[in-house]
Amino acid sequence: MKNIFLNTGKLLIAILLFSSCSKELQMVNINPNNLEKPDATTLLSNTVVSLFYNNANIVWTLGNGYNQYMTYSQSYYDQPTRYQPVTNEPYWIPLYETARDANTLYQLAVKQNNPLLQAAALTLRSYAFAQLTELWGDIPFTQALQGASGVYTPVYDNQQTVYTDPAAGIIPSLRRADSLLKANPSGLISGDMLFNSNTMAWRRFINALRLRYLLRVSSKLSVSAEMQAIVNDGAIMQNASQSGTLALPTTTPYNFVSLTERTGDFQVKYMNNLLYNTFVNTSDTARITAYFAPNSLTASGAPFNFTNYGGLPLVVDATNSQTAQASNFNSSFTKGTNVNLIKARIITYAEQQFILAEAALKGFIAGSAQNYYNSGVLGAYAEIGIDPNTATNYLTHAGVAFDNSSMANSMKQIITQKWLANINNGFEGWIEYRRTGFPTFDPGGSVNLNNGVIPTRFLYPTSEKNINTKNYNAEIQLMGGQEITTYKAWWEK
Repeated sequence: MKNIFLNTGKLLIAILLFSSCSKELQMVNINPNNLEKPDATTLLSNTVVSLFYNNANIVWTLGNGYNQYMTYSQSYYDQPTRYQPVTNEPYWIPLYETARDANTLYQLAVKQNNPLLQAAALTLRSYAFAQLTELWGDIPFTQALQGASGVYTPVYDNQQTVYTDPAAGIIPSLRRADSLLKANPSGLISGDMLFNSNTMAWRRFINALRLRYLLRVSSKLSVSAEMQAIVNDGAIMQNASQSGTLALPTTTPYNFVSLTERTGDFQVKYMNNLLYNTFVNTSDTARITAYFAPNSLTASGAPFNFTNYGGLPLVVDATNSQTAQASNFNSSFTKGTNVNLIKARIITYAEQQFILAEAALKGFIAGSAQNYYNSGVLGAYAEIGIDPNTATNYLTHAGVAFDNSSMANSMKQIITQKWLANINNGFEGWIEYRRTGFPTFDPGGSVNLNNGVIPTRFLYPTSEKNINTKNYNAEIQLMGGQEITTYKAWWEK
């Protein structure tokens, strides 16, 4: 009996010791600095900063070339800006990460019954999906963001679905976001680094994006009633100070990339010929000096002359004489001397006004196309800190004063000025060129690496081909069995 009790006691002690160790191990394995459940405040601020930063980063490294604002002078760098077919995977990945985080934020906001947070999350998710579909075409959408449910190889959805799906489409989601804020005009969104819980500021941002995407699909869908309703409601941007922009920090990792860029990388970026000629043809002395430095042929302190600046065509390797007469971006982009130029932009008041100008010109909304156009030009100048008198004077210049002699002439002016206003804003210039044909991009002839034509999309990332193979192959069959960069968007002509 004694041995039985002793053995039983030893067993009991062993159990108690194991139980105690197990509890200790459980406590040790919990990292207090690694949240197992998402925190709305942190998630919102991180999603906002990541979205704006990635937009600013990709435009500086690739977008300005695709938009024909910038030309690289050396072949080591310039293949993408000569339209070599590329995947642009470094942008695809963070966009899906943003969409995922925004979706998680939306689900959290629903649980918390927080309509303001729901609206912000819907907006951020919509912008991420808009970028994805406008740059790649058909994308994984309705089955995307479901990795937690075991869906790792989502099917591709057509662009019409991405824009219009009642549950998660871009336009319905933005419509719902605005309705949520209209019904709940006050409240607090913790972590809101963009508008500091100002619900009207969010509504203006949301509705500017709605107008952008409604106009984008206007060749396929009737958009007049919704665009007019947005204008009538009045929750749109009223001046440049209300633009959807974010001042980035001046230090890594989220600074505007030019501030910490290597000198060698900065010095190979030159003003594109098309941009230079547009500045000259519209006598735009203010913006050319705001963005660019005089060329190396110009003596220090020389008075302004357009000949002191220059553009660079698409080239394989620029000659010394070509680079000598062309202009680099100026010190605002290396020293931050004009903070208005190095903000991250998603959509500005100026762009909104040019959208409304086109909508009025086409009869989608009531009002004067000329008035909207004029306010867009004034807003574009204000956006980068140029005084209103200079802007007003610019509106009198030949080629700038609104030409209503024909719809084609008016459209060319509206889209050209929108293009000028969107320098350093993602791929908007290229997207709008694909939609409208304005301004007339230079395909680059023999130096163009895309068979001499401007592409209409990026290639899908290699990860899609390797991991999501079945659905990738099904999508490629729609292109004729081989992936191409000239497969047009649903809304393109």
